[in-house]
Amino acid sequence: MPRLAIALIAAATASFVHATAPEAQYFGMDPGEVLFGECRDCHNFAEGAGPGRKAPNLWGVYGRTAATAPGWDYTPELRASGIVWTETTMEKWLRNPGALVPGTKMDFQVPNEEQRELVLEYMRNADPAGYMRAIQGLK
Repeated sequence: MPRLAIALIAAATASFVHATAPEAQYFGMDPGEVLFGECRDCHNFAEGAGPGRKAPNLWGVYGRTAATAPGWDYTPELRASGIVWTETTMEKWLRNPGALVPGTKMDFQVPNEEQRELVLEYMRNADPAGYMRAIQGLK
């Protein structure tokens, strides 16, 4: 087989493997939804639902002042933070909640930048009306 043909087959195979690796990693599902599954261990994320097992409901979180969702006992530090949940504050929170609000109960982190963006994208897309209301209210 000519070298050029071998090189083209190798390049096509490498390209195919690279293109399908993320899909294979997430079993063909939305990667953000898969990653958000870790959040669901503690949080609910449904309109009208109460808090989750260990944390408040995240539905409508964008535009909301931290520590104001009903049905949850927040730390004094988070209540006093004055944070309004925006794309920027949520990204910082997911990166390292304790750095943003020392004394918070949440110790789960998403240190990988790509994974954080996938989680944030999933949250934006799951509640687009809430996200748009937040953007309009934050202008």
